[in-house]
Amino acid sequence: MIVKTLCGHSLDEIGAALSASMTDGFRPTLAILFLSAGQDREAICRLLDRQGIAIFGATSSTVFTDKSVESDATVALLLDLDPALFRIVVKDFGDNQVYEAAAALGREGLEAFTHPAYLISTANFRASGEAVVRGLTDVAGENVSIAGAGAGEPGDFTGWVFTNHQSSENGMIALILNQDRISLKGMAVSGWKAVGTEKTVTRSDGSRIYAIDDKPAFDVIQKFIGSDAYWDDPSLDIVKLNMTYPLQFERPGGSPKMLPAVVLNKADRSVLVGGTFSQGATFRFSLPPDFEVVDQVLESARQVKETELPEADALIVFSCVGRLVSLGPMSSLEVEGLADVWKKPMIGFFSLGEFGTVPGGKPEFHGTTVSWVALKEK
Repeated sequence: MIVKTLCGHSLDEIGAALSASMTDGFRPTLAILFLSAGQDREAICRLLDRQGIAIFGATSSTVFTDKSVESDATVALLLDLDPALFRIVVKDFGDNQVYEAAAALGREGLEAFTHPAYLISTANFRASGEAVVRGLTDVAGENVSIAGAGAGEPGDFTGWVFTNHQSSENGMIALILNQDRISLKGMAVSGWKAVGTEKTVTRSDGSRIYAIDDKPAFDVIQKFIGSDAYWDDPSLDIVKLNMTYPLQFERPGGSPKMLPAVVLNKADRSVLVGGTFSQGATFRFSLPPDFEVVDQVLESARQVKETELPEADALIVFSCVGRLVSLGPMSSLEVEGLADVWKKPMIGFFSLGEFGTVPGGKPEFHGTTVSWVALKEK
């Protein structure tokens, strides 16, 4: 399988890059496409569609390749993969039918291939990532390969997933791959260190925490974080919170579920968290990140390369937007380091929650992680 990347800041740039990639006879059949909100999504889709290229697409505030990180651009991974080896499916969630949509997608994968793998992206920040995983694994098996992330902008949490002639801002897209012919190996890694004693969620509703250890949720969080708690103007009623200190929820038999505290409601001191959990769940806070956070991500890639997949054709990376803010310049080092491990074409985007397998675990939904996946045609 031949794979190339392209990057452009306008339709003309993207068209020129696509034409340049094909001058040597390369004819891509599939584009994994990530673009910023300011890009002309529909025009770009028409451009690729005219060339007979199937599209797996998602929007994000910030996208990247193995060469650069871009905040207003389109990046694409172009593959000349046999169309018989993949399917692209978009499912709307409808009226909160997240589990049902994911289960239906799981069934389509099994109808297409004996051993499907799912590269996915979701649009609608409030849709339960855990329900997506349950829907897929209940149908396709608890150890099925799942990797991907939530699309969208961190400013207003809106985003799109799309293919050639279909798009959704309340649904999910899947690139379903035939694992009998394509190896897919990856991992979701956080690297944040836990600190302090366990705290208990004593009152909650969905993703909103009202009380921690019977105290207002934000009061407990602010006591730990201090003056760094706010991202923006604390005089507002709804305030974005600093995602440098994700909450590490205990999970039986595996690594903690990393969920950032995203928004404070000042009226009731409740906190919206980037994922779901059960009332009574326990968690610990995280220390601020350092270089060891990046080292753990890169080590996960080195280990898979050494023990499971010595060579890859391409690398796809989904990194939580909270890492972009928390790590600062180190986030670029993380992206560059992953590219250096595999030395193959790579694209990715900064995401609103990630799907992937934790070390020694099963597919899960996460926050503040990097979920990376390497592909290799057999």
